[in-house]
Amino acid sequence: MATLTVAAIGCSGNIRSGDIKIHGLAEFRLPAFPESGNFIEIFNEMHYQPSYRSQEGPRLLPPPDSVPFTGRELRYTSLAAHEGLQIPAAVVQSYDAGNAAELFRVNCAVCHGEGMAGDGKMGQMMRNQGLSPPPADLNLSLTQDAAPGDLFAFISWGGRQGSAANFRGRRSTSPMPQFRLLLTEAERWALVKYLLDR
Repeated sequence: MATLTVAAIGCSGNIRSGDIKIHGLAEFRLPAFPESGNFIEIFNEMHYQPSYRSQEGPRLLPPPDSVPFTGRELRYTSLAAHEGLQIPAAVVQSYDAGNAAELFRVNCAVCHGEGMAGDGKMGQMMRNQGLSPPPADLNLSLTQDAAPGDLFAFISWGGRQGSAANFRGRRSTSPMPQFRLLLTEAERWALVKYLLDR
């Protein structure tokens, strides 16, 4: 699967149909992911998939557009609306640096690297293949006075590129996943605090 993923990154494809062509060597169809703008997901994120025990009945999902009893996450329509946001008090009080470091290692370090310089394994491969934009050097980004709300928007919507596309009503073509689809609001805020505390 890893070989297929690496090969597929350097190929051409249609994000709507999932039709893939690899330099004239092969043609096949993969699932299309219009939400992320990618025809193949780089990250499997198996730890977020539902699992079933043997002899367990199927789980009932909530109705579409239902609101959890804890409340629905607010959505903001511009980066300016995010700028005034601060890390919620509940996240600060329950913050566990070890858990946040593990969140970063599992979800971010593959591209941004353990030292946050944008030199993770996937980041190096993207640079070698000339894919744009390469993962950001978070040390540099954080020295440019990024507000907590800005970082939360970037994590949630797929970096600066994904945020800009979303706030203009366009589909993101950012190679960074939209972690609002993968992590809870509290987990994303914990990552913001982790980045700012480093």
